Amino acid sequence: MAMRGYFAMTRAEFRLFRREPFSIVFVLAFPLMMMMLLSAVFGNDQVDAQEVENGMLVWRGVTPVDYYTAASVAVIIAALGLMTLPIDLVGYRERGILRRLRSSSVSVWTLVSAQLTLALMTFVAGAPLMGGVAWLAYDATLPQDVIGVVVALLFGTVAFGAIGLLLATVMRSSRSAQGIGLLLFFAMWSISGTTPPRAVLPSGLRDVGNALPLTHLVTAVQDPWFGFGWSATDLAVLAAYTIAAGAPALWFFRWD
Repeated sequence: MAMRGYFAMTRAEFRLFRREPFSIVFVLAFPLMMMMLLSAVFGNDQVDAQEVENGMLVWRGVTPVDYYTAASVAVIIAALGLMTLPIDLVGYRERGILRRLRSSSVSVWTLVSAQLTLALMTFVAGAPLMGGVAWLAYDATLPQDVIGVVVALLFGTVAFGAIGLLLATVMRSSRSAQGIGLLLFFAMWSISGTTPPRAVLPSGLRDVGNALPLTHLVTAVQDPWFGFGWSATDLAVLAAYTIAAGAPALWFFRWD
């Protein structure tokens, strides 16, 4: 019965996602467009890969195109967790859908599992598209350790899913969820190594970026993508975010 409810919820969420242009355009198109823009600006120069700023390799020893391709894949997960998930759940609460789901014996676990499954389905659609475009247009390097990249993205999906659920728990309206979600997304996007490389940022912004989940997700994806191995520290930080955000979100989740 529980699995039947999970599959039913997942199908319903997928149909709703397809009907929402904002989610599709922002979650899939925005990271792709920014990856193409940044790759076109900085190019695929092997010499730039050795550029040093503030004692750090600006492009982590790879070309700018490879750097932004791997980083932009992580942006899809952040967009899903910070905007799509909280906006959808708060909108359900406003329209009384959550109350009806609860009366139908749908558990919060079923609801969250369906949302995370949708996030993974979106990633499966968006990440290969992004990698394929970068490979065809800019001769970007494809992941050297696919399993490591998948593990990092799974950790990131769960972490940002927990953050999104926490936002949905504390936000009172879908408008506030959209505003706060956009603010958090662009704040993280600006200093987590997905726009300017972190090596060129002032030390204060680098320190702030060290505490952000997107920074650790970007590094956790980039390391196996470039063949640097798995980043245990970054995966541990993402797991800590999952617990820190997920536990109170599940405990205090409001159906109405």
